[in-house]
Amino acid sequence: MPGIEIETVDEPLKHRDFIELAWQINAHDPDWVPPLRRDLGKLLHRAKYPFFRYGDAQFFVARRRGRPVGRIAAIENRLHLETYGDKRGFFGFFECEDDVKAACALFKAAAQWLRERRLTRVLGPLNYSINDQCPGVLVEGFNGPPVILMSHNPRYYGRLLSDCGLTKAKDMYAYLITEQVLKAERFARVMNAIKRRAPELEQREVRVRGPGFKQDVELMLKMFNLAWKDNWGFTPVTPEEVAAIASDLGEIVRPELTSIASIKGEPVAFAVCIPNMNEVLRLIPDGRLTTALFKLGPGGFLDLALGRSEIRGFRTMLMGVLPEHRNKGIDAVMISKIIESGFALNQKYCELSWVLEDNLPMNSLAEKVGGLRYRTYRLFEADLARFT
Repeated sequence: MPGIEIETVDEPLKHRDFIELAWQINAHDPDWVPPLRRDLGKLLHRAKYPFFRYGDAQFFVARRRGRPVGRIAAIENRLHLETYGDKRGFFGFFECEDDVKAACALFKAAAQWLRERRLTRVLGPLNYSINDQCPGVLVEGFNGPPVILMSHNPRYYGRLLSDCGLTKAKDMYAYLITEQVLKAERFARVMNAIKRRAPELEQREVRVRGPGFKQDVELMLKMFNLAWKDNWGFTPVTPEEVAAIASDLGEIVRPELTSIASIKGEPVAFAVCIPNMNEVLRLIPDGRLTTALFKLGPGGFLDLALGRSEIRGFRTMLMGVLPEHRNKGIDAVMISKIIESGFALNQKYCELSWVLEDNLPMNSLAEKVGGLRYRTYRLFEADLARFT
């Protein structure tokens, strides 16, 4: 495309412009939370990140007169292709200035790479799969910083993708539950009605320390894949991916914000919420842990590393109910217990995210208990032939 040069990036982890584009595009936004460069490095490490055992990706940088103005990753997820056989590729790690020519040039390069693998459609932004962090483009709810592992982007991204010929594939919602909601009569009334019809549950916390942690992680992996297997776009989570998640989040998970539910001794559901570490990560504008050590001091840095900082909120990150036990109110009973435990720990809000727009039971539950649908994230798709 005239005036735009596309550079193929084989080692994004070592490519300064590919990394720095996230800061170049977003650093002026007071609500943007920079990723830790350490964590970004894990995602981009071809030899170590679990995705690359069953998938591949090619990275690109767009330049205008030599200056970097955008980036993208074209993604072939073979586990998705084995599951659906839909010849669909993904795009992710998208950042771009408000420059439709640069954005279109990026999509043209990504489309060519995907077509070489006999794929015909593209969906995203997804950083490898729908199970990975920060899916979708924020299109509604520019009302503050994102909660941990959720997206945030410039307001023009939705328009920019539309101008490149992509259309809406699916929306995902985030709901906010505040301390005021928990104390309201409506919350108690709805939860009491649900509990009366729910089966008698035995709930326990996830064992986040010691050998029991590995056993609980394996149990939740099994339940998660069974519970989500019929959901739109879902691909099974591999043991290696779960091990990576557990390694990253194991030190910040608070057992009080977790639940494994059983009926007559048989596990049927689980839920894991995590503290909103973004409240702390906002204090590290360059994403470097050395900066955190300097700004927070040794004690504050330790709090950051162990998730003990004074964080005001948390997010429901993982939840699953086995198919044969759905529509019995089990999910509501678990979430109610976790939310009550969270507010007992002086938490002030909980985000329920993300929820697919056509997941009617979960949307209905969130609204019944007084949750405010306050953010919308959108996945876009297109036929690759559009970018020839």
